Amino acid sequence: MTNQPHMIDLREMVETHLGKPLAASTNAALWRCPVCPPERHSLLLVSANQHKCLGRCVCDGGASEWMRSEEQLTDELIMLEETA
Repeated sequence: MTNQPHMIDLREMVETHLGKPLAASTNAALWRCPVCPPERHSLLLVSANQHKCLGRCVCDGGASEWMRSEEQLTDELIMLEETA
């Protein structure tokens, strides 16, 4: 049995925070960007391992904050698995 790091699909993480996407395919999904002003109608494009706000503002849709908290949780789970 090999220990491979668990890959987190960013679409799942974003869906947890923002709900169902406006549109989705097998490659990517779209949400309204939660950081950009609503009147800009900016979209957040998320694939399994990348994310990008498609608006004119320079932002990451808040995903860096979610990834940081998710990484901390993953690190804690890995440490628990290693001690078990």
